[in-house]
Amino acid sequence: MSERHSHEPDRIDELLGSLHESRTAQAPAGASVLPPAPQRPRRSRIWIVFVLVAAVAAAVVFLLLQGRAASLNIRSFPSGATVFLDEQQVGTTPLVLPHVTPGTHAIQIRVSGWDVWNGTTTAVRGSTTQVIANMTHAAYSLVVTSTPRGARVALDGATKGVTPLTLIDLKPRNYALVVSLKGYAAISRTVDLSDATQSTQDFSLVQAFGKLSVVSDPTGAQVIIDGKSHGVTPLKIDSLPVGDYALTLKLDGGTDITDTLSVKEGIVLTKRYKFDLTLGGLAVSTDPAGASITIDGQATSHITPFTFSTLKEGTHVVELELPGYLPWSDEVSMPKGQTTRLSIALTKLY
Repeated sequence: MSERHSHEPDRIDELLGSLHESRTAQAPAGASVLPPAPQRPRRSRIWIVFVLVAAVAAAVVFLLLQGRAASLNIRSFPSGATVFLDEQQVGTTPLVLPHVTPGTHAIQIRVSGWDVWNGTTTAVRGSTTQVIANMTHAAYSLVVTSTPRGARVALDGATKGVTPLTLIDLKPRNYALVVSLKGYAAISRTVDLSDATQSTQDFSLVQAFGKLSVVSDPTGAQVIIDGKSHGVTPLKIDSLPVGDYALTLKLDGGTDITDTLSVKEGIVLTKRYKFDLTLGGLAVSTDPAGASITIDGQATSHITPFTFSTLKEGTHVVELELPGYLPWSDEVSMPKGQTTRLSIALTKLY
């Protein structure tokens, strides 16, 4: 074993020498044998590996950051509003913006008929920020004029004033507008304030007339319209300017009746009234006939014989006068609902 060990190095040397000789013999004539290339330093290899790892890491970070971009979810009431992000139009609500630069942004939301909504929000990387805009109605105005002036203006059935009139703080929607003036035909229109061209309304009024018929039970009541007497019932007026009037009926022995008349163009307005009376009747006759009759100091236009049917119950002073005869007077008691008969024989003066 030890001998074999001692001869082994000799054999290796022999093999290496033979290999060297064979390579030398195979080389072409005149060719020089190059020395082996020097090895690159290990430090250069480490630097290349470091650069590759850094590039890969940067790419991974970039992709991760892209996956964690900021986003905005913008809603408005009402919806369908136009959205401006940092003064750039970006869409209509409801709207999701998935790739927004992190940081503070100005938002403006607009929709016709509503006030502009302005606000700011902060977009956070990797999360969705909610933006909710509760819009408020824009304030609108309506200008109403008429010829002639002074016409009553009603909006959706509520009286607002007389022309010329400016109505403010109105919502942008449809309104029922009616303009009326006594003696003129009323005019009705539907006004859409969301249309700016309809914010001014002018009316040219035209005269119009109606008819009135007033009857009462009992008859003979005085008819007073807007403080002016027009006769006694039954009463007919064939041409009365349209409009609203205050009516009063007066009758001796009864409580006044009041009412409001609304006269329409081309229509006969018929009103019927009944007095709640505490009346009695008085039938007066004289011999000879033809005496004038005065009751309670008030001369009547009647002469005997005549029957009064609308005198109050109670005691009344009756006076009778006829030329050539002595005057006659006395108190007469009249019960409710009954007719008292008075028959007087007058005394001749000569």
